[in-house]
Amino acid sequence: MTPESSTQTAPVTPFPDERDLPAKAPEGAALWQGASRRVLLCLLLLLALLVPASVAFITIQLHEQHEDDVAVAASRKLALALTSHLERTVESIESFLDGFSTLPDDPSPEEIYTRLLTARLPASVIQVTFVDPSGAVVASNLLPPGNGINLADREHIRVHMNDDPTDREIFISKPVKGRISGTWSIQFTRALRAPDGKLRGIIAASYQISDFIEFYEKLLPEGQGLIALVGFDGVVRASVPAASQLDGMDAAAILPGLETLGSHANGPYVGVAWDDVRRIGYSVHSDRYPFLVVVAADRGAILAESHDFHVAIWGIAGGLGLTLAALALFGLRHSRLERAYRERELKAHAQEREAQVLQAISRVPGIHVLHVENGRAVRIGDATDDILPRLIAARVETPEFLAQVAQGNAPSVAIEHFSGDGEAFEVELVLTRLRPTTEDGFGPADSAPPATVVFALDETAKRMEENKLYQMSKMAALGELVTGLAHEINQPLGVIRLAASNAMTGLRKGLPGEHTSEKLERIIRQVERMKSIIDHMRIFGRKDALTIDPSSAETAVEGTLQVLGTEIRLDGIELSFAGSAGSAGGARVPCRQEQLEQVLINLVLNARDAIRARRQDEPDFAGRIAIAIECCEMDAQSWVLVTVRDNGGGIPAAAIGKIFQPFFTTKPPGQGTGLGLSVSFGIIREYGGTLTVANVEDGAVFTIAMPQVETEAGEEAARAAVASPIKRSEPETSSGS
Repeated sequence: MTPESSTQTAPVTPFPDERDLPAKAPEGAALWQGASRRVLLCLLLLLALLVPASVAFITIQLHEQHEDDVAVAASRKLALALTSHLERTVESIESFLDGFSTLPDDPSPEEIYTRLLTARLPASVIQVTFVDPSGAVVASNLLPPGNGINLADREHIRVHMNDDPTDREIFISKPVKGRISGTWSIQFTRALRAPDGKLRGIIAASYQISDFIEFYEKLLPEGQGLIALVGFDGVVRASVPAASQLDGMDAAAILPGLETLGSHANGPYVGVAWDDVRRIGYSVHSDRYPFLVVVAADRGAILAESHDFHVAIWGIAGGLGLTLAALALFGLRHSRLERAYRERELKAHAQEREAQVLQAISRVPGIHVLHVENGRAVRIGDATDDILPRLIAARVETPEFLAQVAQGNAPSVAIEHFSGDGEAFEVELVLTRLRPTTEDGFGPADSAPPATVVFALDETAKRMEENKLYQMSKMAALGELVTGLAHEINQPLGVIRLAASNAMTGLRKGLPGEHTSEKLERIIRQVERMKSIIDHMRIFGRKDALTIDPSSAETAVEGTLQVLGTEIRLDGIELSFAGSAGSAGGARVPCRQEQLEQVLINLVLNARDAIRARRQDEPDFAGRIAIAIECCEMDAQSWVLVTVRDNGGGIPAAAIGKIFQPFFTTKPPGQGTGLGLSVSFGIIREYGGTLTVANVEDGAVFTIAMPQVETEAGEEAARAAVASPIKRSEPETSSGS
């Protein structure tokens, strides 16, 4: 017979290249000292580059931090000074507005106009206006009475139009353009109230923003610095430079990172503003009035002043690093030359050591060692004329195998099947590429492919024993399967027996033919059910080739109740069902009717057994099993959830993770095969659904989740089910229908 072989590659890493192999272990004190020196030189080379760069980087970071601290301190001083200045300005305006509280209780417009004309306005206040409680302008120092202007739509007027007796504080408005003066200004307003809190009028002073800008632009930090006056409502009242046009904007939007805005506390500011400029500074809140001042310096301008310092630091670090690197490279070159001379002396000793190791391995029974070099395989150890070594040698000398070894693509571990002289073998091949060396010891040789050692382990006897064990396990599983099958078809057989008995009784009594026809139809349905049950037992062996017919979840529950309702009630267990709200036919799922019923039967029977087990400790325990159907939306898809819940005490925590495994059961020996839940799990999974279990309160709940069918075919099937002439009735009893 011509020797033959086949290959089955094990899922392992590719054959390693010699450059990936670890270096040979050092031998002797001299070799250890040489390796230590090389490691030391490598560390020196690394330190030569890292230490100067690290020192330079840390120095620059510390210098930048110092510059930032100086900028924040300067911004804080300026912000405190500006806040004090603004408080004095607001105080003078507040005192000015307080002077109008002496107006008579019911002054005439001419009296108010005369008072406004003769009033001495504070600095930068360009207009003072008196507004009546309805928001109409009575008079202004720039406009006589009878002007017909109404300011009820302005925020600074509307905020006072109430009868709140506590509204006596000054209000600072957002920047607005005056309807009388035509100038952008900040309005300082105060309500004039009678002793009972009734609003008499509103006095408003217009503060010209341009004066604020002209004064504070002189104090602006270098570069693209910023000074802003912000109200407690987060709106910018005024800012410099004026070209930014930030007045009236949200401070949180233009100055992100202004964390002190909501806390009313002083603190530093760091952030990248609306113009992509990184600024650092300080914000100060007024203790007397509802505003804060933000002073922020341009960080880029601050660092630009240190550019020459940074360049000098990096230059010094670079020069020092190059000097140290040159010294380290010189030492490394010296170490490599010394290593080459040592490797030349150790080469012969290494080859002898390798030969001794391979000889020792070849003496192990069942292991064959071959040395492959220059396209030839030489067996190491005692040479025999057995068929297996010849088959292995023929395999490793093939051009295909040699090409894979040369390219480094051959698997490091592979399973080979050989046959010859009427015998078949299974062999595990382990490949190891020998590290090539050159005369100077500087690297691998490129003139010839490296040598390879093949270790062949004969696995034939081991595989035969494993096959025997596998056959024995299949026979044991088959016995359990037969027991489970008998358990699963017991209920349909009971229904058939009762239906046949009732049919015979009807024939003897001369009942109408419809009675006998109905019983025969029921027998046919139960026979079909038994056939389906037998098909279910193959669910883990292969995929079901049957077509998927959409079915009604409600109808499946009704069928389950027909089969088990009487038996459950005879056990004194309450069995209830709550269907889902929907159209005729109920919620439809992509599952065959009899398979869904079979799953529900398994779940109800398990719930019944759990309640029976609990009654052994509590004889008067009232058992309950509840079946419910509901529809829900998950991941943009409609799902149908069918739950079977009992109060049988739940599933032990140690068993709940294994409840769906084949042949696993928590019942006593002889009372369960462990197939019901595993088959049910396979049925639901086969149709794209899930079957899960959880312990709730005093029992367990099993949940079937399946996608809802809403196709035209599903609707037609639903209508056909409703119009079907086959009637469903209660389970047969011994007394007949």
